[in-house]
This record gives sequence, structure tokens and C-alpha cells, in this order.
Amino acid sequence: MIESPSPAPNSSPAPEPVWSAQSDDPSAAVFSLKIAPLLLCLVVIALLCIGMAMIHSATIATKGDYFFTHQLMWIGIGLFVFLFAAFAPLRFFYRFSHWGILLIILPLAYLAFAKAMVHFGGTAILRFFPLISETNGAIRWLEFGSIKVQPSEFSKLFLVIYLAAYYGRLPRERIQEFVPGVLVPGLLAGCILALIVLGKDLSTTVITAGMAFVVMYLAGIRFRWVLLFGLLGILLVVAFIQLSPMRVNRITAYRNPKENRNEESYQLWRSQLCLGFGGLTGQGYANGVMKTYLPESHTDFIVAVIGEEFGLLGIFGVMSAYVIIALCIVAIAQQCRVRSDLLLCLGIAMLLTLQAMVNIGVVSGWCPPTGVTAPFLSYGGSSLISLMFLMGLVLNVNLRNRAEVAREIGKQRCLPTESALGMLHNP
Repeated sequence: MIESPSPAPNSSPAPEPVWSAQSDDPSAAVFSLKIAPLLLCLVVIALLCIGMAMIHSATIATKGDYFFTHQLMWIGIGLFVFLFAAFAPLRFFYRFSHWGILLIILPLAYLAFAKAMVHFGGTAILRFFPLISETNGAIRWLEFGSIKVQPSEFSKLFLVIYLAAYYGRLPRERIQEFVPGVLVPGLLAGCILALIVLGKDLSTTVITAGMAFVVMYLAGIRFRWVLLFGLLGILLVVAFIQLSPMRVNRITAYRNPKENRNEESYQLWRSQLCLGFGGLTGQGYANGVMKTYLPESHTDFIVAVIGEEFGLLGIFGVMSAYVIIALCIVAIAQQCRVRSDLLLCLGIAMLLTLQAMVNIGVVSGWCPPTGVTAPFLSYGGSSLISLMFLMGLVLNVNLRNRAEVAREIGKQRCLPTESALGMLHNP
């Protein structure tokens, strides 16, 4: 947790953390302040371009340029959202973060209620629920004309901002108490997670829960509470899976995709065929054949298309890009002077890393098939816009870091102290 030591009576305040502890040279912070944000933007742009190219390759033969042009529209909206998040005052997001939680709970509750009614009354009852869109038995989307919005994607965004703001203003001694430090944010996060899982979105539930646990632990809550809630979460996930024979079949079938290739493992088996046909270097752009037999190849399984057309090297490049993004965000977090900024960056890094790991794990057969997009690559407006907003927040934090460093250079002549990350649990 970031918290400067309390100054002694009648003494001047202790200096805020400035440079990394590894070096007394101010140039040690150049990567975090200048190179990391630039590299972050370049890698994100590269992933967006690769995603556009692969969406075009995966859908041009069957859907024409429909998905390509729509994804281009989402990128345009995402850039606008990115700029807003990057240049709006951070205190604005922190101050109104609780309203963001309320804003996302309402549509999630509406979708959960509709799902419960469908369970008892059948899909015909959906006509009494305007804006509800059902796809493959999942009720996760609100439909506005031709545009579908998935509220669970934005729940990750609002929750990470809320947790960063909540723990950022809570004193350390209060964080280590059960009620303010664990119960209040835990109940709120649990409510959101419960609403997401009721919409049959287990993957988003797991990713959001993982982010929440990491932020709460880094904020300074006692490890025993993290362990307790982690075990409780695992038990709840197992119980949720056991309640549905279909989910049990999906969990067990992925271990033997060839034997279940015409049933539960239909997508997974064809995804693995794409990877097998790609080999080391791939078939070449737009030369993939197996992708035409892969359902949802432009969304959840876009990495399989990359694997077929660019091979193992292409997938390794995508994985390297995600690692670079995560490292850049952590590097920016190292220069944070404010606890909420630090927690926000680390929470965003965890969100993106978990989402990328789950998606690649599903495509390769390491994880059971579940609906989660590849960050910045897959087709989809809700996922892309939320991710672009999060990247804008990271750049916003970097701008504040640079302003604080410039102020400290003028006042303290670059006095070296401990890094922000080193003070998480050593205030």
C-alpha cells in the first residue's frame, strides 16, 4: 500500500516517493514515464490492426465486409472513449465510481431477472422484457436496434475503478479491519459477480473475481481473508457447474475433444484443427481453410484463425504483445504517487492478463470452452470499448505521474526514495 510515513511533530512532511530504488539516477524513471506509455500505445494499435485483418480474413467469404466495417466503427468509438478516459480528471472517475457501480448493477439485475423468468416460463416470456437479446441460451445482451451491449463487460471496468477509489481513500488501519476492509467491498463485488454468473457468463465472473482478489490483497487486507474468500469462490464455482448437466458436459468433454467433436467439443476440436494446420509458420494470410468450419471464428476463436494463417509464431507474437502491455502498465504503476492510481493500474493489468490467458487457454484446449474475447483482437463492441477505456485510464495515470515527477524535480532536486510498488505492504 502507498502511504508515506507520518512526519514527526514540528517537522516538515516526509518526501513522497520519487525514483526507483534500483538507481539514484533520475533517468531510471525514463522508461516508466516516457517509453512505457509510448510502447503501450504502439502495441495496442498493432493488436487492433491485426484484429481487423483477421476479422476480415475470417468473415469475408461468408459475411462479406459486414463485421469488418462494424469493427472499424467500434474502434472509432473506442478511440473517442480512450481520449476521454486519458484526459478527463482522474478525481472525476474516483469521485463518481459508486454511481458507476449502480449504473452497471441495474442492467445486470434486469438481465438476471429475465433469465430467472425464462427458467420458469420458457423463452416465450422474453417478449415481456424489452431490449433483451438471447443468444445460444445465454441472456447477456441488451439490444438497441442493430447494436448489442453486454453489461458484464463494463462491470469489470466500473468495479476496478470503484475498488481503487475505495481503498485509495481508506486509511491503512481501516483496511485491515474486517468490516470496512473486506466486508463492504466484498459484498459489493459479490453482488456484481452473482448477477454476472446468473447470465451464464462464468468466464467473465472468474476474470472479474480474480481482479477483485488481487486489488483487495494489494490494498493491504489480511491474507487470511483473501484465502478464505478465494476458497469460498472456488466452492461456489464448482457448485454452479454441478447444478447444470450442460456445464458439466462442457467441462468434461474438453479433455477429449476428438471423441466429442460433433457435440460439446464442436468448436474446440475445430479450433485445434486450425492450430494443427497452421504448424510453425501458418498457411499465409487469408489462406486458411479450417477457419470456415469454425463457429464464431471472428470473436472468441480469433486466435485460432491467427494460428492457422500465421502458425505458432503468430500466436507467440500475440502472447508477447499481451506480456508487453502488462509489463508497461506495471512500469507505469511503479511511478504512482497515489494509492488509488497504483491499485487501478495493477487491477487493469490483472484484468487484461487474465482475459488473454483464458482466451488463449480455451483456443488451445487448456481451458473448457467459454465465451471470452481476445483483448483488442476479437470482434465485439462492448469488450473493445471497455478495454480502450481502461487503456485511457492507464495513460491518464501516466500523465499525472509525469506532472508529479516534474513538481518533485523542482522541489526536491530528484531525491531518491523507495518505489511505489515497494511500499505496497511496507508503509
